[in-house]
Amino acid sequence: QHAFHHLEKHMQETPTAYIMWRFAGNDDRESLEFKTDELSVDEEKARAQKWCIDSVTGNVRRCTDPKEDAKKAKQDEAGAVIPDAIVNRRQKKKEKTFEYEVKWQFKSMDSNTWVEKDTLVKMGYLKLVQREDERQAAMAGLMTKQLTQPGVEKHLADFGVDAESASHTQINQLSGGMKVKVVLAAAMWQNPHVLILDEPTNYLDREGLGALILAIKDYKGGVLIISHNKEFCDNVATEKWIMQGGRLRIEGESVDTSKDDASGAQGPDEVFDGAGNKIEVKKSVTMTEKDKKKAIKDIEKKIKDGKKKQTLTDEEVWELEDKLNELKESLNK
Repeated sequence: QHAFHHLEKHMQETPTAYIMWRFAGNDDRESLEFKTDELSVDEEKARAQKWCIDSVTGNVRRCTDPKEDAKKAKQDEAGAVIPDAIVNRRQKKKEKTFEYEVKWQFKSMDSNTWVEKDTLVKMGYLKLVQREDERQAAMAGLMTKQLTQPGVEKHLADFGVDAESASHTQINQLSGGMKVKVVLAAAMWQNPHVLILDEPTNYLDREGLGALILAIKDYKGGVLIISHNKEFCDNVATEKWIMQGGRLRIEGESVDTSKDDASGAQGPDEVFDGAGNKIEVKKSVTMTEKDKKKAIKDIEKKIKDGKKKQTLTDEEVWELEDKLNELKESLNK
């Protein structure tokens, strides 16, 4: 519903213009408005500690305590650095962790330094790290989408908003049901893994409600719904938390139906790259030595092509590399 509230600020714009404004630069401007800049006690304490870039190693470290070495401490404090922004992220393959390119306050971009996540967290800048992680995730999820008028019109059409309404009609001229469709389309633009819907059935006609039910059933991510519409909840929810008369009761349970309990093998049968292409992965328990060798070659090729064409996310690469290592280990036994 908060997104519906923000829609009121764009009544003179078209739905297409609203979405293009909201997601410009791979950020969700609405979510940024809800993020607090206030520091926690731990963050304030961490930022009170001064940090510098070591002149020998080039790594970021805490400034020397004057009690230990007054001369060195003075030099460190003269070169103390404070993060201004994180502008990029890269993977450390062996450790399976990330480093972040940091722009420092009052320094040019030429002075940017790659800093490990743990160091930035110790410095008190976890929020900057999370912001960059979200930006990178959004970029990976949007590989098949373009923030252009045709791209946005196509996306809106999937939610029942025709091209005329999308690009040639101001939001204030749309019906309540059409506004809900615009809100839902905007919420799904960045391909979220978890979707939280607050009273999504408001203003929807029966046809729109039926389409929403089918869409939620087909959606592969997690869905949390707040609603007073019992018929709607009964159709989509496997687990319901019901507040009645000041008491909470739970009906049903959430069950992961994607796992095949009959096969004792671990790991997925298939993974998908950033472009939505299916990558078959055979399970080692049913594979001959010849099959394993072929699977190793296939996975190595997928990883190489995926990195070259940038169609795999870091998590997908790690998953394939883990499967590759399992196959190689099983061959050596």
